[in-house]
Amino acid sequence: MGLLHAWRMQKVVSDARTAYAKGDAEFVAGFDIDTRARVSMRAIRKEIDKIINSVEPIGWDCVDVQPFLASVQIDFVRRA
Repeated sequence: MGLLHAWRMQKVVSDARTAYAKGDAEFVAGFDIDTRARVSMRAIRKEIDKIINSVEPIGWDCVDVQPFLASVQIDFVRRA
């Protein structure tokens, strides 16, 4: 993970802030899973929690987490 992970998290948070400032009602974040690396479910859940805990303080509420093949999509709606 290292620096690449830090850059990707910074990009997700930046995109969430931009969408919130524009007045968007929804925001979608996600990540791909390297199937060759045999990533554990614990690591995937930890990554999901990191994204949710980074985006929710901006003003978003997580409403859905969907796995799809080798990726995860996390849906947020603007907090009322």
